[in-house]
Amino acid sequence: MNVFEANAAELKKLRERVEEMFRERGKSPEHSAAWREAARAFRTSYDRLAFPGGLSKEFELLRAGDVTAIEMAIRFLEANPWFFRSGYYKADILKLLRKHSLSEEQCARMRKLVLERVRDRPVREMRAYARFAPKISTPQFEAEITVIAANADRHAARHAQWVSDCLKSARGTPRQG
Repeated sequence: MNVFEANAAELKKLRERVEEMFRERGKSPEHSAAWREAARAFRTSYDRLAFPGGLSKEFELLRAGDVTAIEMAIRFLEANPWFFRSGYYKADILKLLRKHSLSEEQCARMRKLVLERVRDRPVREMRAYARFAPKISTPQFEAEITVIAANADRHAARHAQWVSDCLKSARGTPRQG
């Protein structure tokens, strides 16, 4: 388990504790205090656990184009941690990454990642991956997206179509359908 996954697991435990205590809060003043303490523990740990070094610091550095922050953001997306609001942060990271230069190796990793996400279960941030795709596109990548759109299950085909639409839009080509 990597640091992103370990931190996500810890956030999940803290969130579950808040939910558990929320259900019990009306039983007594002690239960209410336990709920408030669980909520405080979640809030005060969130930034640190959502991203190593702090989520707010990562976004600050990513906005500034810090190369280490860019690499860490890609690793975060690759790890694909799941915790409260993580899909929103992944979408925000993708939006910021579109604004910065990536190495060819990072572009290759992101192409692989977009293809994985297209084939995965539906997630909130999938449209952000689709909007990111033109930044890293190659003819081979576009060919793979076309194959998925034509031959995959309905979710993957729909995701591939979103990517294809964004690729066409970036080229100024009208969308199909």
